[in-house]
Amino acid sequence: MPPVFKRITILICLSLLALAPFRAAHAQRINLIRDAEIENTIRTFVIPIWRAAGLDPNAVEIMIVQDGSLNAFVAGGQRIFINTGLIMRTETPNQLIGVLAHESGHIAGGHLARMQEELRSLSTMQILETILAGGAMAGGSLSGGGIGKGGPSAGGNKAPGSIMSFLKYSQTQESAADQAAMSYLQKTGQSPKGSIEFLRTLQKEERLAMTQRDPYLTTHPLTPDRIDAFEQAAARSPYVNTPDTPQNLAMHHRIVAKLYGFVAPDVALQRFSEADRSVPARYARGIALYRKGSLGSALLTIDGLLKEYPNDPYFNEVRGQMLYENGRPAEAVVSYRRAVQLLPSSGLLKIDLARALLDTNNTENEREALRNLELAVQTESGSFDLWRLMAAGYSKQNNAGMTSLARAEMAILRGQRSEAQSHAATAERGLQPGTPAWQRAQDIKAYIDSRPKR
Repeated sequence: MPPVFKRITILICLSLLALAPFRAAHAQRINLIRDAEIENTIRTFVIPIWRAAGLDPNAVEIMIVQDGSLNAFVAGGQRIFINTGLIMRTETPNQLIGVLAHESGHIAGGHLARMQEELRSLSTMQILETILAGGAMAGGSLSGGGIGKGGPSAGGNKAPGSIMSFLKYSQTQESAADQAAMSYLQKTGQSPKGSIEFLRTLQKEERLAMTQRDPYLTTHPLTPDRIDAFEQAAARSPYVNTPDTPQNLAMHHRIVAKLYGFVAPDVALQRFSEADRSVPARYARGIALYRKGSLGSALLTIDGLLKEYPNDPYFNEVRGQMLYENGRPAEAVVSYRRAVQLLPSSGLLKIDLARALLDTNNTENEREALRNLELAVQTESGSFDLWRLMAAGYSKQNNAGMTSLARAEMAILRGQRSEAQSHAATAERGLQPGTPAWQRAQDIKAYIDSRPKR
């Protein structure tokens, strides 16, 4: 598998619950990517919207789906899934914020609350498997739900027909989500123009795909009607001409450039010429060169950025990734350590650092890796990669009890209940009674016993 967003662990969502094989129609996958910069940027954009909607920002998750289509949706309670293709097609932060405001309207409105409640307790991997098997997701955002294959990363999978037949959401709910988005933009002093601009992009896509119109689109109000509604809101809004802040524009340009570099390196090298010396252009080119196998040129480009911005955690992170994925973990550790020092709140960066530390095969580095992983659990307890690395680290330290506990956590995320039960029992026997780890092993056993059999 090519190293697309390597530390951005790609989660393959098929057959993770060890259930019966899927039919051929479901023989596809949804790839989730993890990236600290992209996730943090999106959260910065949307947290004011969530607060205006009465949502707890700590309870809402952003999931990035590697797919070229214009789509976003809500699944499993308060999880917003947004395609890379949609992010890359937005031209301003305001456009992206409009999409996220619409999805937040679905969450705040409790649309499909019963099905969302059923998914709420599942892990992200289990939710995505349920989706592929015809499970519940709500809302097509301002994108209208996966029409066409727009964007530079075209070619992403479309959802199977069983999902489309399931997604029978009323136009009333979609209109309500639009109205909610308008109110959130008003409350946060933001313009509705971005929503109008993105809906016009959607309208162009609809015209191109008219002969293959997605049945999901019939559940949404017609795009011209949606544009009219937002234009009426714009006419009433005192914030209609409020521009994006320079900070938001800079962050948006960077994440779009970063996605081009990783997802569509050939396009990135054409789109961002060497004559363009802006930070986003150089960022995109550096990443694209790395993805094309030109490590030396890629490092020179990123090192140039670091010379100007030595305290940028994400430039340090990307440099660490380039080195690590080219078999130079000891050098990668230096860059990852710096990234963690600059952004200590990021669990993802700690996981990156731990991965590189473990591959140096140094006892002291193994201890440092485990310290970072233990800290990362505070924000990344649902990360399969974290528990896999923790199991490897404790195994290297010959700590059988903690190794088994980490493997139990891995099994829970995969939905492998009997395996989780077995590893938790082994952990319980190998850990000192009364310690937090021993108690966690007991909690896992109790949790599994309390769940109805599938």
